[in-house]
Amino acid sequence: MSSQNNVTVIGGGIIGLACAWELAKDGASVIVVETGGSSYGTSLANAGWISPSHIIPFAAPGMVQTGFKNLIGRTGAFAMTPGAGPLLAPWTLKFARSCTDAHVDHCAPALKELLDTSMDVIEGLTETTDLKRTNQPQWYVYTSDNAEADAEHEVDLVTKYGVDAKQLDLATSLEQEPILKDTVKAVVEFSTDFGLDPGKLVEVYRRNCEAIGVTFRSENVTGMSSTSRNVTVVTTTDSWICDYVVLAAGVWSRELAKSVGENLPIMPAKGQSVTLPGVTNSPSRTLMLADQRIATNPLDWGFRMSTGFALTSPSDMSVNSKATEKLINTARQALHLPEKFEVKNELAGLRPASPDGMPYIGALPKAPRVIAATGHGMLGLMMGPGTGKFVSDLIAGRPVSRDVLKFSPARPRL
Repeated sequence: MSSQNNVTVIGGGIIGLACAWELAKDGASVIVVETGGSSYGTSLANAGWISPSHIIPFAAPGMVQTGFKNLIGRTGAFAMTPGAGPLLAPWTLKFARSCTDAHVDHCAPALKELLDTSMDVIEGLTETTDLKRTNQPQWYVYTSDNAEADAEHEVDLVTKYGVDAKQLDLATSLEQEPILKDTVKAVVEFSTDFGLDPGKLVEVYRRNCEAIGVTFRSENVTGMSSTSRNVTVVTTTDSWICDYVVLAAGVWSRELAKSVGENLPIMPAKGQSVTLPGVTNSPSRTLMLADQRIATNPLDWGFRMSTGFALTSPSDMSVNSKATEKLINTARQALHLPEKFEVKNELAGLRPASPDGMPYIGALPKAPRVIAATGHGMLGLMMGPGTGKFVSDLIAGRPVSRDVLKFSPARPRL
């Protein structure tokens, strides 16, 4: 890092903060440029899961059929909005082409390395900071008529790639977690997965960045220009030259990449969450309502529920109260929830979704001084710490595995 030590990170979410911290620990002089509001932000609106078991890419066999069923059934779990724009058609075609067994076999080892790396970092943070995690392993709960078969398939699929998962005795599970209704017909446990408060993780990362000398600037980046030796960053009020740029701006990374001649096919996929205080029978662990596609997390200050993957436009940042009501009513299919409650922290976030379900981590082919760190879809929080490690290795010139190179923006695109 001695000769290439001025790095600008565009994006102040969990991905950008993780990259900034790792780079600063390497000795770089780091600027983080961030924008955003208190009621909006993917790093704060998510379920707060850390799940090393999530090694199957979103683009997997069966997802096209699942998406079609969700669209027809109007569940909102996988949807498309009228404002999604011209990228929707080619993105959807590439997504469909990626939903193969061969693609899963190719991606799973890389995703496992990324998630395991994140796990190591987060375990270190829980030991050295005030960051806390749930102590009980995560459960997937199934309510459909095919629950037993679906649970068995899930276990067979992930154990093939080294994930510790097992189906539990149903009666014992319902007794352990009284919030579960008797509509639940199967339960799968993932022993390595847990939850934490996503806002707290962001706070810890920001605190660590500030302690090590990272500079924060609140302004909008309007473009970049790149040479073989440096990158110029242009904002609404200023411009400066740096050795490297880390592009961690989520769904807005695509437009910024265009300014240096690159086209990252990232679609915004909108999700929404709500946190309910006073849920007396709150579970002791994170739960995935598999058939309802709702992720839950028992935070210290309320019961978090999160759902949605609606392909939309980057400007669709509204919080939809009707969607919140639908989310709660859908969760009632599997959970005992109070009839009346106070709704808190209705949040929305745009997940940067790549068509093959793999994040972009690495140098842009046409601008090698711009390092992409985006496209994590629904897994940004749990992949952020590992992404920071990989980005710092790439900029420092340390060797990385062949699996890490699968995340390169220069990878083949269907």
